[in-house]
Amino acid sequence: MRIAKGAIELAVTGGALATSIILPHGEVDGLRLCPWYHLTGVECPFCGMTRGFVAISHLDLEAALNFNLGSPLIYGAFIAIFSRSIWAWRKGRFNDPPPLSEKITKPWLVTSIGVFGWMLYIRWIQPFLA
Repeated sequence: MRIAKGAIELAVTGGALATSIILPHGEVDGLRLCPWYHLTGVECPFCGMTRGFVAISHLDLEAALNFNLGSPLIYGAFIAIFSRSIWAWRKGRFNDPPPLSEKITKPWLVTSIGVFGWMLYIRWIQPFLA
């Protein structure tokens, strides 16, 4: 039995978004789930993403940006994929959800590469140059 692509996308994005709504904002500020951080003590470019998701879900964009500059980009992608999965489910296209528009995905990708490249620089490279 093969699980439909739309079902996987719906479960992953819906689960992450629901969890970020359920977790209490302010009480997870010290939460660190990153294995890289626990192994090295150094934040990776994606550290703070869970805390950022929780902050965005509780309408605190400033805190989200402080946790990780890229969290609004990834949160937006999760919203887009979740919405597409719901649409595909309602239209009976769960096995083959429609692609997202390149007019949106290309600028998003370029912006994401820039933001996470910057996060890599300030977290890994800049400390060694100082």
